[in-house]
Amino acid sequence: MKKIALIMDGWKRWFTFAWPAGILQRIRQTGEEVSLYIFNSSGGWSCDEEYNTGEYNIYRLPNLREFDGIILDLNNIGYPKVREDVIRRAKESGVPVISIAKEIEDFYYVGINNEKAMRVMIEHLYEKHGCKKYWFVMGPEDNYENVKRMAALKAFMDEKQLIYSESDFYCESFEYQCGVNGFEKLLETHDALPQAVICANDNIAVGVCEAAAAHGYQVPKDFCVTGFDNFDKAACYAPRISTISHIRENVGIACADLFLRIWKGEKPDRFYYTDTEGVFWDSCGCTAAEVPDQSAYLKGQIMYGIETAKFEDEVFSLEYELLKCNTVREMMYCIPQCIPSLKCDAMYLILDSHMDVYKEQVKLHRSLSFFDEDDFHVEGYPKCMQVKFAYKNGRMLDTDRMEIEGIFPFFEPHKGGTDFLFLPMHFRNRTVGYFVIENAVYLMEKQYLFQVVKTLTNAMENLHKKEKLEYMNQVLSDLSVKDSMTGLYNRMGYQKLSVSYFSIMKEKKVPVLVMFIDLDRLKYINDTYGHEYGDFAIVSIAKAMLKYCAADAIAARTGGDEFIVLEGAKDEMTGRLLAQKIRAELSEVQEKMQMPFQLSASIGAVVAQPGEEDVLGNYIKQAEKLMYEEKAEKKVSRDN
Repeated sequence: MKKIALIMDGWKRWFTFAWPAGILQRIRQTGEEVSLYIFNSSGGWSCDEEYNTGEYNIYRLPNLREFDGIILDLNNIGYPKVREDVIRRAKESGVPVISIAKEIEDFYYVGINNEKAMRVMIEHLYEKHGCKKYWFVMGPEDNYENVKRMAALKAFMDEKQLIYSESDFYCESFEYQCGVNGFEKLLETHDALPQAVICANDNIAVGVCEAAAAHGYQVPKDFCVTGFDNFDKAACYAPRISTISHIRENVGIACADLFLRIWKGEKPDRFYYTDTEGVFWDSCGCTAAEVPDQSAYLKGQIMYGIETAKFEDEVFSLEYELLKCNTVREMMYCIPQCIPSLKCDAMYLILDSHMDVYKEQVKLHRSLSFFDEDDFHVEGYPKCMQVKFAYKNGRMLDTDRMEIEGIFPFFEPHKGGTDFLFLPMHFRNRTVGYFVIENAVYLMEKQYLFQVVKTLTNAMENLHKKEKLEYMNQVLSDLSVKDSMTGLYNRMGYQKLSVSYFSIMKEKKVPVLVMFIDLDRLKYINDTYGHEYGDFAIVSIAKAMLKYCAADAIAARTGGDEFIVLEGAKDEMTGRLLAQKIRAELSEVQEKMQMPFQLSASIGAVVAQPGEEDVLGNYIKQAEKLMYEEKAEKKVSRDN
């Protein structure tokens, strides 16, 4: 199975679905065993730099060396460092790379010939309509396609010896507002109107027409206006916008064709241009031979409005249901239940294990270790991650404690023509995981996913904060009953809990192991090697107790070197096994750390049977007596 990685940035919050649609169309037509992996971010729409950092981190998820081909669509990325990092990693992968609509050294280029297409437009205005004086309202100055289109315009003007200056150009963005702002600025700085305003795309052209109308000008009566791309608004606006038409899906088809040829050992040309065509309508004074079906467009807009309203209602329902959820798994289950329009073959949620850290600490209720939020990755992903949720073919899969390293082999399909869409999950710049949709092109076209993922992420972050608050409250409570050095209960905690624990276990008719532990020769260790070694010895025995005692046990440090354990026990063997494990753990630590003294403990244990009427204090005395007997035996052994 061949694998293609498609790395792309959305246009603000919108998916560019034409590329994957074209790629998959060709793959399925040919029947080739090829799967597509789409890594999509929406890193350009937010003013929050840290949010955008979290979005762009999805590009670091794949190991690009694991793919057979890479496709890059980097035109919308406004951060040079992000672009440079993606390009560097693609070059280091050693596999063929295609760049869509942007020329990058060493990579294949697939896209339209921007210079040739824009020349068609200005030639038409010059030769058909006699236009010699122009204004130009263009896109971002550093955008590759915009640069090429501007270069074509200037080259034509120079060739025809037409007079122009840099003041005739206005560059901003590819948005409608750019057209409004550009027209206003050019009108303010020029004494006379041009014969034509050439725009970098149809959005800008509509903005120019609206701004002109606000000043009482009429297009094309007072001047011509042209666009580029042939979006719906070009054909359905009044006046209809003269534009350059190109089928965007053809770019994806060309990418697939190029890889199929390369994999067969062919050596295709580096540049692969898709077709463009000039479409000349009312805005330049032309009459089109074919009139677009306005009724079909209106019907589509009406249905889109109905579907969008329904989807928004579903998202509101999802937001409400998510408030009730106590786990991320519950949240994920709400998505297909609340949003039936979210049609796909499967969805997965892969999370950093740190997402559960506060919940686990609260559940264990015996650790004072603080989790640093910085443990979430800002760059890259953890080596091992949890499959928190998997939903395939209408049913939830069992993913309890399932972990994966990297993408493969977990996301390897059984047949060609399958696509996986990977979306980042993050709390601002802190990456918490990623969301995966199998066969998601329909959802990308409908533009449903951004809002769903954003809603889910917000709910997950609120749950994480809630769990953190519960944990912090527990920490504050533990400060009065826990020993700060060891995480065991202190004397106050022991006194608060031990008697009630003992009584409850007796009522349940459960035998109770009562264990008294004393760290051997702590004074000698402190006096000879220093208190740092003494503290290490204390912490070592506490860790052994926490490791091997039951989760509901009362494990306490009641003095400097004295410890007590109360836990449910079947018989006397329970105490002996626990003592053996603690001793073995201490010996292992001593050997591993190469301690200059013997790390050991004297332990006494008794089991209080349910039918016995003795009080807890007497069992403690019995266990303490047994501990001292062992300690005495050790002293005799050392003296001899």
